[in-house]
Amino acid sequence: MMEKQKENLTFLGYFLIFPLLLITSLLLWRFVIQGNGLWSVLTDALSIIGIYYILTSVIFRFLIRKRVRIER
Repeated sequence: MMEKQKENLTFLGYFLIFPLLLITSLLLWRFVIQGNGLWSVLTDALSIIGIYYILTSVIFRFLIRKRVRIER
């Protein structure tokens, strides 16, 4: 049961919390402090998040596949 909870927290961290923190920090830094345009900041942030999601999805797929092989 603890293993499933750990997996859920890891998933939430990598796919929800970290991206939301990144978008928030980019908005605060580039839009509020530096004064860049909102549209420019949003497109840059979402592009970074898209690349991040692709990389983390690939890494998670290999890790899960490796764990399934070990369990068999």
